[in-house]
Amino acid sequence: MSLHAAVLPVRQSYSLFWWWSAALLTVWEFVLKWLALLVPSVLASESVMCGWTTYDDEPAWKEELTARLWQIDVFVSPAIPVTMVLCIWLIARRGAGRPRVHKWTAFTGVSLVCLDYGLTRALALLNQMPEEATCSVDPATFNAFPLEYVCWIFAPAVFIMIGAWAGMRAPNRPARRRPLPWRPIALVAVVTALLVAVGVVIVRLTPKPPPAVAVDGTPHHALVLTGHRLAVLDLVEGGGEPDRVDAPDDRFYQFTAVVRDTAPGRYLAAVSTAGNGAWGDRSSRIYRIAVHGDGGAEIGERVGGAYEGIIKDLAVSTQGRIAYSRAVGKRDEFLEIDRTFVGLVDDHREWSAAGSQGLGTFRDGGLGLHWRDPDTLVFRAIPPKADSPRLVALDTRRPGTDLSAARTLLTMGVLADGTALTVPGETRMVMSQVGVERIWDQQLVVVDPAEKKPIGSAFAPGCGNLAAFTLDRSGRHLLVSVDNKAGHFVGDPPEPACGNAPPYQVFRVDLRPPAGTPRPTPRAASYPGDATPLNLPQTPVWSGKSSVYGIAW
Repeated sequence: MSLHAAVLPVRQSYSLFWWWSAALLTVWEFVLKWLALLVPSVLASESVMCGWTTYDDEPAWKEELTARLWQIDVFVSPAIPVTMVLCIWLIARRGAGRPRVHKWTAFTGVSLVCLDYGLTRALALLNQMPEEATCSVDPATFNAFPLEYVCWIFAPAVFIMIGAWAGMRAPNRPARRRPLPWRPIALVAVVTALLVAVGVVIVRLTPKPPPAVAVDGTPHHALVLTGHRLAVLDLVEGGGEPDRVDAPDDRFYQFTAVVRDTAPGRYLAAVSTAGNGAWGDRSSRIYRIAVHGDGGAEIGERVGGAYEGIIKDLAVSTQGRIAYSRAVGKRDEFLEIDRTFVGLVDDHREWSAAGSQGLGTFRDGGLGLHWRDPDTLVFRAIPPKADSPRLVALDTRRPGTDLSAARTLLTMGVLADGTALTVPGETRMVMSQVGVERIWDQQLVVVDPAEKKPIGSAFAPGCGNLAAFTLDRSGRHLLVSVDNKAGHFVGDPPEPACGNAPPYQVFRVDLRPPAGTPRPTPRAASYPGDATPLNLPQTPVWSGKSSVYGIAW
């Protein structure tokens, strides 16, 4: 027997081994699907639920193209393992000593794998998961093609090419075996490892640019909530969409609250699971966020533990004490809030009250929780037997766990509503006036709880609605988010009240302008008894198509 004849069966076995490995990888996906149908409990933890409401305005060509590609993909996906089995049969019967058989079977297998990936990618681009979708995992993962997924998809193609190479190799003739030059190989390996280690150290030790500031000394960037997402807003460039921040976990992806930390460029953000889409089965976490001078943001360490329900507010005192408010749904009625909690992270202490205490028609919004002094928390609430919202103060030094025991600072009207922030270093507060009586003329007013009435109006959004507001660290500047797509229509036929105004805007208001600073044209109060407009200087710092309903600055 010749050497060639003796070696060929060995070469065939190597080639068939790699081909069978590739075939098993392609069959594995179908095995999982059948397993999920036959034994649902085995893959119950892997099931993902999604839901969203949107207006379907896709063009006809897009729907038709999607349907055509889907039909092709339905044929191509099961055709890959079938084709691979046929290729294995052909190689086993006719592959010995015939390189062309290996070349054409490899070309066929690799082409089908690439075609399947291309179809999957095209369908994903044509049918992206809406960002507003509520899923049990982050909807962004459905639109992403991470490296590990791409490697898994193309692994069969790699195995096929290895198998073809093994089948086409020329038989080796007996020769004197030369010793392996291990010293040069070891030297190359050591040098490569050192270069990689040095690169990692340089990347980790390179300092990030410090937080940037605008010309007036206010922060260049703001950390905001837009939809379920956390994003960085550039307040100097003033345009473009916010830069999204990745979620810390696939299941914890719905950001619900954000606040400034004690150091510049440092923030805290609360993020929750989707639960059942309402108030049921919710869990929340708190993370530290760093925003660098170039606008880049990164998720830092986790603060505290896991909290049942949805965290609606975060507050950080000047001493670094972290407070939060959270709402927990009823177990038998997940559309309603069972209890509202206010707590301290480091003290592991909470106060609670029955029902919901938040802002809005259904009282499911935030409480406007903030520190008024090192030991006092202020928030919006409706105490028992009260017929209107109040701003209440909770002394964290007092014993007890009853949230309703907080003392009243300011009582609002029966149809009024709003939240407030205490100006740092003062007793004055900036309070929003919204509610049923303020559908068309919402505003931010400056109040002193001791006087029980507004001192003056600091900002009025005009035709839009107040979406969010915050103060800078000094308390001099106010940052306000305005929603011009609030659904207001005027005229006959009805037209948007804000006309051609940008959908969403952010304004900076100077609460303590220096003498001689130009001021806007004085305006009169909207109604008798309204707060007198203070005509404070205001500057539009951003406009775009993304809603901004939470701001930390």
